[in-house]
Amino acid sequence: MGYGIDLGSTAVKVVALRRTLGGYKITGASRVRTPRLEGPEQKTALLKLLHQACGANGQRAAVVGLSGRDINLQVVQQPAMKAANYRVMMGYELDQRKGQATDLYLDFCTLREPDQFFPQYLALIGIGKNTYVDDRIDLLARTGLDVRDAVPNSFALFSAYRNAYEAEGGTILLLDIGSDNMDMAFVRGGKLIFARNASSGARVFDGQVSGVLSLSMEDAERVKVARANLGPAANVAEEEDEIRGPVRSAAGQISGFITSSINHAKLQLNDRELAVDKVYLSGGGARVRGLVEYLSGALKMPVEVLDPFRKVDTSSVDRMAGEEWRELPTDMTIALGLGQLLSAGPGASTLSILPDQVKKRRNFFRHTLWLAVGGAAMLAALLFLTVLGIVRKGSHGAALEKFQAATKDVKDRIEAMDALEVEQQQLAAKVDSLMWPATGGRGALDVVARLKKTLPAGVSLREFRLTEPGAGRRGDRERERESTDRVRVAVNVRGRGLVIGEVENDDSTELRLRGQQPIPKNEIVGDVVRWPSSMREVTLVGEIDENIRGGPRDALNALKEQLSDASRGVKASLKSQKQSDKPGWRVFEMVIGFE
Repeated sequence: MGYGIDLGSTAVKVVALRRTLGGYKITGASRVRTPRLEGPEQKTALLKLLHQACGANGQRAAVVGLSGRDINLQVVQQPAMKAANYRVMMGYELDQRKGQATDLYLDFCTLREPDQFFPQYLALIGIGKNTYVDDRIDLLARTGLDVRDAVPNSFALFSAYRNAYEAEGGTILLLDIGSDNMDMAFVRGGKLIFARNASSGARVFDGQVSGVLSLSMEDAERVKVARANLGPAANVAEEEDEIRGPVRSAAGQISGFITSSINHAKLQLNDRELAVDKVYLSGGGARVRGLVEYLSGALKMPVEVLDPFRKVDTSSVDRMAGEEWRELPTDMTIALGLGQLLSAGPGASTLSILPDQVKKRRNFFRHTLWLAVGGAAMLAALLFLTVLGIVRKGSHGAALEKFQAATKDVKDRIEAMDALEVEQQQLAAKVDSLMWPATGGRGALDVVARLKKTLPAGVSLREFRLTEPGAGRRGDRERERESTDRVRVAVNVRGRGLVIGEVENDDSTELRLRGQQPIPKNEIVGDVVRWPSSMREVTLVGEIDENIRGGPRDALNALKEQLSDASRGVKASLKSQKQSDKPGWRVFEMVIGFE
């Protein structure tokens, strides 16, 4: 748990906040009006109020807000460069702004990195007087709080908005109106693009009322709270109408300040097209009746009251103080946002204006401590997973042994079936090897049987012989080489079983057998059994009558088709034909091959 502390000029606002899985929970809240004192008496009074607000809860982390004339925020744009070079350039910027001064604290934060739309770094430099910052840190330290950060109020305002609203389109202006200061934040696409604070606030209403009624500032403030009304004239009571003029004059000053701040943002961001689409108001100064409607009309844009409690659990405080403590517009926005920045993490947009020793402590809790915690958590997780792995390995080993014992009989049967499959493959290869040489003779008998049925009149056979492939056309060495190269195989193919055939092509990826589908090598189970393939051809030499019906060519082609049978690997081809020694006849030679 931690505290967000807003030390205003008229009141001290404190929010005790705790981070939960669902977001944030407010465990305590306090708003105490501060007396108007000067010097040490003022500091003593603030110290007493902080003790009352925080109680004796021991040392707790806290973030304090900074605002007013002692804080200066400046926009800087740098061209796209490496991140390391960018940090060096921003260091030069800080040194240049500090110059020879020894009474300043400086820091910067990156609001936007270069992208396809904006090719520059957008950064914000914060400069604070060390007496002002040290005074606030000392107040909290003497109260027993552990000061983790000192942040401009505009960043706390943005934090409260970001944790309460989803990212909205266009440019949003957040304005917190305090008594003597106003804090502003420009938001686009859910990201902070510009921040500003000014030494002006709701006190302008008191000043106008005091001048007209000749009252002290304290009395004028009470009159403002009771009677100020910027609503339609028809709805204004007589006592309210008395101060309507000065109140509207002060509201005009607020409107003018907003307009000038928008123009100032255009210059700082070098964005002439910058246009604000909506304004959110918060702070005690926004409670003047009718101010929201007046500013909406004067600025010609929607103006709404900011509700920072939309996604915050306030049930604990509601039970103790009722829901009136967070009535809108609320002046607890800055304190709530400061408390949220305490646990926002390194990725949040924040600007720390701190002494070096406090900044080192802040960085330790923000980075080093969490890295150490994360490392310890990772180590614990690894140890747990290691022990769990050892336990699970033992249980899995026992389960594996039990499974192997239960499936031993099935495994033995599978091994026996595999052995039978290999034996079947080898036997099939032997049978095919023994039967294949008889293929030529069987094929010759088939040819004779076909010739008896299909040999037409006008065709006579002189010679019928069984030969080796290419006999009479190639030399003995060439025929011997082809006979050696021709190979038959028997393989077991996954999903197809035993396949036997003559090798047509064999490469690293597939095995292709004549007349069959290609077999991918990765689908072959077990070894490939190979043996030489012997081939035979039947050569027919005969005569054909030149006056045969249809002509010799058509008759021989018809005979060739009748002797061929693709389903059995039988193919007939006409090799030659020439004039016979008998007038009116032609000699032909036909070869029938068996694959």
